[in-house]
Amino acid sequence: MAKSDGYFGLRRGSTKSHTFQVSDGKQITKDRVGAPKNPRTLRQMNQRLLVATVSSAYRAMKAIADHSFEGKSAGMPSMREFMSLNMAQIQAAKNSNAGFFGFNKWGVKGLMPGSYIISNGSLYPICPDLAVKNISAAGKQIVIDVAAGNTVTDFAEEMGMQNFGDIATICFIFPLADGSYGFGAARFTYKQGDDLAGSFELAAAGDVVGASFAKTAQGLTLTVQTYQDWKNGTAEEDIYLAAICSRYVNGTWKRSKAQFDVSGATPTYAEAIATYPVGESRFLNGDGSVATAPSENPSSPSTPDSPGTTNGVLTISKTGTGTSTVRVDGSPVNSGATVEAGKSIAIHVEPAEGQVPTATLNGQSVTLTESDGAYEGTATMPAANATLVINSGSTGGGVDQN
Repeated sequence: MAKSDGYFGLRRGSTKSHTFQVSDGKQITKDRVGAPKNPRTLRQMNQRLLVATVSSAYRAMKAIADHSFEGKSAGMPSMREFMSLNMAQIQAAKNSNAGFFGFNKWGVKGLMPGSYIISNGSLYPICPDLAVKNISAAGKQIVIDVAAGNTVTDFAEEMGMQNFGDIATICFIFPLADGSYGFGAARFTYKQGDDLAGSFELAAAGDVVGASFAKTAQGLTLTVQTYQDWKNGTAEEDIYLAAICSRYVNGTWKRSKAQFDVSGATPTYAEAIATYPVGESRFLNGDGSVATAPSENPSSPSTPDSPGTTNGVLTISKTGTGTSTVRVDGSPVNSGATVEAGKSIAIHVEPAEGQVPTATLNGQSVTLTESDGAYEGTATMPAANATLVINSGSTGGGVDQN
């Protein structure tokens, strides 16, 4: 039965044929679907894996991520922004094997390490000297170098504090004994004090039970105490940091962009998807494996039994807001070009800011290597028509026309 707050109020619940919801104060009406099929195709399981991974990350970091995006209201709008930005990141990274994200296995809850965007806005990034100073896994403690310098003014400058009331929040993720990661945050609020203790007010959130700061010979350090058991053998490089600047301007909170910098994360996408219960593949729907050429040396294809051509048409599909070029024998080629079998196809990608590009030839991943912000890769043209797909890392769904 559907319920309403009034005769013309917003309705919630279900009738025989419709379901009523309220989202952001607006009425949402959907056709009611009974006993939907659940074929568990590879494509469906892939989407479930990605959603489960990003959703678990949001739940772990909700204390910050539900209000950390400038221009987005706290709660559901900020959650959607977190999911949107990071889903684009994780989609681009899943085939790169670079370890920018760990992926949740089937039925596994909790945060996996990843290069998550935890905040976004118009303020400049802060804390260029942010680093893990030392840890005590047994003591569940982290000591962090927050800012270099000798004075309160030095520290405030590195933390992006221009006015009293400005805030710098130090976020961190750390490995737990159960295989997932914990999350914590410590907030510095700039005050008009006479000394270090009176110049910053400290508060904590997440898995933190205590925090303190001190001046050392190197600068300002933060010590945080967590309550969950850490993974045995945790090293300093297993802790990942990010810092967010917040400033209240004309009735609105401004934020800086903050993103964790993770590499070598596990489980990999391949390890995670292998645990998902994939049902029957449907070949015509694009499911199932892609057969590879039987030749051990694709650059020297064997002569076919029947007459035919050793040249094929190369179809190039580009997506993303970055730029990419494809060359054969040093010359640019466009989609629809005829390419001789065995020729090397050179791929150059300049991805969208903060993104990791991917490329596939006939469904097989092409390794792209990063150098000075650009990515290079090569593939071999088979003795047949081929499709090259390049994703330059779009966050807005645009199409790379270059």
